[in-house]
Amino acid sequence: MPATAIEPEAPLITRLTEVALRYQQVLKHNPRQPEALVAMSLVALASRQTEAALQMAAAAVHVAPEMGSAWVTLAQALKSAGRNDEAEHAYREAIRLDGMNTLARLGLGELKVAVGRPKDAIEEYEFILRQQPDLVAAHLGLGHALASMGRDAEALDRYIRALALQPNLPEAEFAAGFVLVRLGRQKEAERRYRRAVTLQPDLAAAWINLGSLLREQGREIFAEAALLRGMELRPDLVSGWVNLAVLERERKQLPKAEAYLHKAFALNPEHMETLLAWCQLRVAERDMAGAWGWLRWALARDPENDEALNMHGILLHLEGRLDEAVESFRRAEVAGNRTAASNRGNSLLDLGRIDEALVAYAKAVERDPTHPGARYNLSLSQLRTGDWKRGWANYEARWRFRDVHRNPRKFREPRWQGEPLEGRRILLHAEQGLGDTIQFCRYLSLVVARGGVPVLQVRPPLEPLMQSLSAVCSGQAEVARWDAKVLPSEPPFDLECPLMSLPGVFGTAVDTVPWPGAYLGADPKLVEAKWAEFPRVWTEAVPSLRVGFAWAGNPRYKADAQRSTKLETLLPLLRVAGVTWISLQKGEPAEQLAGLPGDIAVSDGSSKDRDLAETAALIATLDLVITTDTCIAHLAGAMAKPVWIMLPFLADWRWMQNRETTPWYPTARLLRQRQPGDWAGLLERVIADLAHEYAHLRCNAHRVVSSASRHRFHPGKSGVPAAWSGFLR
Repeated sequence: MPATAIEPEAPLITRLTEVALRYQQVLKHNPRQPEALVAMSLVALASRQTEAALQMAAAAVHVAPEMGSAWVTLAQALKSAGRNDEAEHAYREAIRLDGMNTLARLGLGELKVAVGRPKDAIEEYEFILRQQPDLVAAHLGLGHALASMGRDAEALDRYIRALALQPNLPEAEFAAGFVLVRLGRQKEAERRYRRAVTLQPDLAAAWINLGSLLREQGREIFAEAALLRGMELRPDLVSGWVNLAVLERERKQLPKAEAYLHKAFALNPEHMETLLAWCQLRVAERDMAGAWGWLRWALARDPENDEALNMHGILLHLEGRLDEAVESFRRAEVAGNRTAASNRGNSLLDLGRIDEALVAYAKAVERDPTHPGARYNLSLSQLRTGDWKRGWANYEARWRFRDVHRNPRKFREPRWQGEPLEGRRILLHAEQGLGDTIQFCRYLSLVVARGGVPVLQVRPPLEPLMQSLSAVCSGQAEVARWDAKVLPSEPPFDLECPLMSLPGVFGTAVDTVPWPGAYLGADPKLVEAKWAEFPRVWTEAVPSLRVGFAWAGNPRYKADAQRSTKLETLLPLLRVAGVTWISLQKGEPAEQLAGLPGDIAVSDGSSKDRDLAETAALIATLDLVITTDTCIAHLAGAMAKPVWIMLPFLADWRWMQNRETTPWYPTARLLRQRQPGDWAGLLERVIADLAHEYAHLRCNAHRVVSSASRHRFHPGKSGVPAAWSGFLR
């Protein structure tokens, strides 16, 4: 149920003081005057003087045990003191005296919601509404009870009815915003929250909920402003400090997050959200021991708390205890957690139990259709298993899932849905990694075929490379640069579409992946320069295999630890005879080349490349590329170059399951770990296959050299007889 308690405004405090002084004069003349005692109790409650309120209310009941309002006031004071059983007894005494006591029934309904008995609360509110169908407070209370049961659409209906009866009611606007968020209607929720704080600027809970919503949308500056305003109004609200801590944790400002959590913890050391936020902060700090400590504290206070059980599963998953994680997530599901089923799917997927994972993801989406993470996870498994029709549709949830798009770009222009373009300019904008752009830029020619003029917007390292696309070379499309660090100067366009949405727009299936042949190429001048820098090595008239390799991808990618490895892992491979090794590795991992043993020769081919066009030129000179799942794999595949992609046990969704080939790149070969983390076993297969290729090359080379000597064959400029080209097809 939405919390709506607020700090009294200064004028209200002044009025309360005046009321208190007036009734103090009454009690001075008659200390047993029940109406004055009730009034003083209410003044004390409004001023948050719970003990004083209890004393006054108890005195009123003592002198006037048949006075219903005295019992109601006592019940409210007891509820404020957390003495819920006694409060319920007091409400029932008021109802015994007068079965139609509306205040008593409203208070009893609120109490039942607060103690987790919303079904009982509904009975109270429905009783009231049968007698007084236009009572706004009863509609609000019934809405709160329904919301606490997850019946959000019904709750929203009650809040709308309350607003129809009493427009401009800030509490109803705020409550409507609360359930609209859970219904996935964030824009409407934001409007409701903003209306609530416009109507009542000191409604702290609305500021805090607005800040939380803005944080989830990636609008961090505005979120921080709203949250700080809420805490300025109500520094005693624990949830506000927790929300600020979560915001700073997501910003990687961990010391600031910890400072906010200290404030929350000081207010209430038993608050579950605070304890779990501490646990999440320790995970972010890679302090698993600390995370377990906070989680154990939380579970000791509430062993069946669904969020704590879900967090228990997360910690187990992070430690690789996947079977235990599955069971913990299952317990969290039973307790009512909305994300546990999707998390259980993640653990099942990592265990290789793909069919069970799909069922878990589907259950998570069924339980909470608006949760973007659950739908996104479902989409990846659907794509992984070849169910691309539903997979591409669900994949659009990534735009609402902050783990994928923390600050998604927004456009005034409409999204293209596949309709005829009739000469309109369409912005095709890159997203996620460089490899994703390389994989999906092939759709440029299909957009041209629909009558559009594509403007392909990519990150700076890709801009020169994209000039080699046929649609760009022919003038049917253009390339524009996008740099997240610089305010974009958008080229003019009529429609927009993310590159990774194009497969869904075109209804791509496994057997209809567009493959026009090599769709990216290299500048001939750059290729000639690379040949000069890295000439072919010959031994006894036999050329060595020219093999480029890379072993690590973008470290910011969430699953990079599984897909990437260290250079030392590849040392057995680098000792294979007859191979000239050229590193295609970029970034910090390329520094590992300096630590190679003296008996291994590797040329650093790419660490100083200015962009991927230079890397493409080097790849054009190679016989083979061997790489982990990096953008190099995509670049070699897009150039139709033979490429062996070494994949982890659980590979990225695009490589699907149990396949050695991929429809995305016909010249690619997929080599997978048979057990999680088993790089050694995978390398044994790669080494054996590479040795076989070199033996095959030597056999062919001797035949060609023998024939050439008889026919006075002379190699061309490249130094490579034509009969040897493409031997790794």
